[in-house]
Amino acid sequence: MSPKILLLTLPVLLAGCSALSEDECRTMSWYNLGYQDGSEGKTRQTTRDYVSSCSEYGLKVDEAEWKRGYDKGLELYCIPELAYSKGKEGQAYLGVCPNDASFLKQYQRGYEEYKLAARLREISDELERTERDIDTLERSIRNETNTEQRDYYRAKRDRAIRHYESLRREYNRLRYPDRVIQFSFGG
Repeated sequence: MSPKILLLTLPVLLAGCSALSEDECRTMSWYNLGYQDGSEGKTRQTTRDYVSSCSEYGLKVDEAEWKRGYDKGLELYCIPELAYSKGKEGQAYLGVCPNDASFLKQYQRGYEEYKLAARLREISDELERTERDIDTLERSIRNETNTEQRDYYRAKRDRAIRHYESLRREYNRLRYPDRVIQFSFGG
């Protein structure tokens, strides 16, 4: 990187390190920012970033106002009835709710569903890749004239089929936990 480019990008890089600009530190509604942070489930440590940023400009954060807004925002964030949807969307929970037990129970129920859906997507993608691999190996077996090479492709195909069947069983076990499903790819 040339020194000229470095000098031009340095202010941008340094600005990315600050949580707030000088102008934001001067004009910020600390109550509103606290409310926003609370309603998003951020931790109280968030103010440290603001204090650090604003102190660089010789400005102070109205921490009492921020906390007042933050506590109000938490009231919105910590509604147990909304915890399930936050978990199901895969949002991180940072342990900020005062009545943690009921919130956490609903959040965990939703988060388990989120993880299940993510795993099912992973398996589905892997099934598609494995099907393509099996098709490619089948073509290679048909087109190969060398017996040793054909045997190599068959062994590889057979491993891919076993992998596919294993994935299919896992998918069905997760997707349909109350049913027992057997699947075979052929003889």
